[in-house]
Amino acid sequence: MSRSNETSEQEIVSRLQQSMKALDDVCEPAEIPSLASLESRVKEHRRIKRRAHLVEMLCFWLVASLVIALGTLLFVSSPVVFLGIQVLGTVLAVIAATLWFIRQRREMAHHE
Repeated sequence: MSRSNETSEQEIVSRLQQSMKALDDVCEPAEIPSLASLESRVKEHRRIKRRAHLVEMLCFWLVASLVIALGTLLFVSSPVVFLGIQVLGTVLAVIAATLWFIRQRREMAHHE
């Protein structure tokens, strides 16, 4: 390397060091939390998540039991209506799947 390249590199390095020192002076040092505080945060987070999951599970079981009870009641009181709803749901699902499949094929053909 030539002498001028070394001098310019040294100038750049010294400017970078000065800028880093100025940045260090402006910024406050980061506070590293203690292990105990981190563990307490994790425990609190787990407790909150566990409670949220418990509430979600209870809501799921409540809704599921209501749906099963209403389905059973509907089947017992009017089997024709119950079977009609089942057939209608199946037909709508087949139509939706067919339309989705056709749309996907058209998009594939369009991209080619």
